[in-house]
Amino acid sequence: MENNLLNDVITSYSFDYKYAGWKEINEDILQDENIPPEILEKLYQDNKDNLRILRGLSAHPGAPERLLEIFAADLNDAVRWGVANNKSTPPNVLKFLSSDSGAIIRYRVGKNEKTPVEVLDVLSGDSDTMLREGVASNPSAPPEILMKLSADSDETVRLAVAQNKSASPDILDRLSGDAYDSVRAAVAENPSTKGSTLMGLARDRNSEVREKVAENNNAPVMALQGLINDPEALVREGVGENKNTPLEDLKTLAGDQKQSIRSGVARNHNASEDILIELSSDDDGYVRKAVARNPKTPEAILTKLAKDADWRVCESVAGNPASPSKVLEYLSDNKDTYLRKAVASNKATPGQVLIRMADDPDWMVRENVARNENAPVEALLKLANDSDWRVTKLIVRNPNMTADALKTLANHSNYRLRFKARVALLNKMKEA
Repeated sequence: MENNLLNDVITSYSFDYKYAGWKEINEDILQDENIPPEILEKLYQDNKDNLRILRGLSAHPGAPERLLEIFAADLNDAVRWGVANNKSTPPNVLKFLSSDSGAIIRYRVGKNEKTPVEVLDVLSGDSDTMLREGVASNPSAPPEILMKLSADSDETVRLAVAQNKSASPDILDRLSGDAYDSVRAAVAENPSTKGSTLMGLARDRNSEVREKVAENNNAPVMALQGLINDPEALVREGVGENKNTPLEDLKTLAGDQKQSIRSGVARNHNASEDILIELSSDDDGYVRKAVARNPKTPEAILTKLAKDADWRVCESVAGNPASPSKVLEYLSDNKDTYLRKAVASNKATPGQVLIRMADDPDWMVRENVARNENAPVEALLKLANDSDWRVTKLIVRNPNMTADALKTLANHSNYRLRFKARVALLNKMKEA
C-alpha cells in the first residue's frame, strides 16, 4: 500500500512539476518538510544547474544524505551554507565543512546541534570571534566548552553563552558579574539561571537586568517582592505578569497608576477572579484587552467584554479558548474581519460555526478555518475549491483531515492540491 502511494506521489510530480515554475516548486516542495526524499532526489536530477533549487534542497530537512554530501562540495557558498545550517546534516559532513574556506559556513557549523564535540572544541579556539560566538550559542556544546567561552575576551561570545539555554547554572552565575549590561541581562532572562543568582541580579544597577529578573519564572518570591516598588514601569510590569508573584502583591500592582503594570497583572494566569473582575472595568482598553485574553477570566466577564466599545477587546475575547460557544458564535458574524479571523482560529469555536465560516468572504478568515486543528472535515473539504491557494494548501496538513478525505483530494482537478494530498496521505500511512 505504501509503495503504491509513493508511486502516486512520484507520478504526480513527474507529470505536473517537471516544467513547473519556481514559485510552485518552492512552495509545494522546497518549503514542505514532509516531502519524500525520492521527490527531492528527482528534483535534483532535473535541476542540477538551477542554483535556487540547489540552495533550497541543501537546506531541506528531508534531503537524502547522498545529496548533502554532494552539496557540501559545491562551488557556491549559498549551497554549502544550506548544508552547514541543515539540522539533518550528518556529523561527518559537518566535520568536512568545518574546514571550509568561508568563515560564515564554519560559523553555521559551529551553531549546528549535530556538529561533533571534537569539531566544536576546535572551533571554540578559533581566532575569529564569529566562530567562537557560533559555538557559544550551540545548545549541544558541552559544559567544558561553554565554561571556557564564558571567560572569552569578547563580550559577544560571552553574551552568546549567557543566552544559551543549555548553559549550566554555575556558568550563568559566573557571567552574572560580567561588566557588560547586555550579558547580565541575558543571564537574568535565561530559564536555567538559579534563584540565588537572580536574587543578586534583582539588585542590579541596570534597569533592563532587573526587568529580565522580574520576567523570569524562576525568580524567587523574595526577588520579585523587592522589585514591586521599582522606579521603572517595565520592571513592575514584569513582576505583575510573573507566575511566582504572590496574590497579595498582584492585588497591589492591580492598582498601579501605569496601565502597562495593570495590563501585566491582567495577563497573569494566577490572577484571582476578583482581580480580573476589577480590571475588566478598567478605563484603559489595553487593560481590558489583557483581561479578555486571559484563559482564567470567568465566562461571565468574557461575555460582557464581547460587547466592549473597543474592538481590540472584542478581538481578544474572540481568540480566547475559554470564551463560551455562544459568545464565539455571536462574534463570528461581526463585520470586523479581524474579529472573525480570531474566531476562526479559536480551537473552542463550535464545528458548525467553522463550517459556516469556511464560506466567509475574506480569505484570511477562511485561511484560519483551514489552520484550525478542530475544524471539521466538512469545513476543510469546502475549502478544497477555494479561490485562494493560500487557503487551499493548508487543508491537507490539518490533523482533522482523514485518510478517506485525502483519497478524494488525491484525484482533484487542481494538480497542486492533488500532489499535496498524495504526499499527506503517504505520510499518514507511514505514521499509522
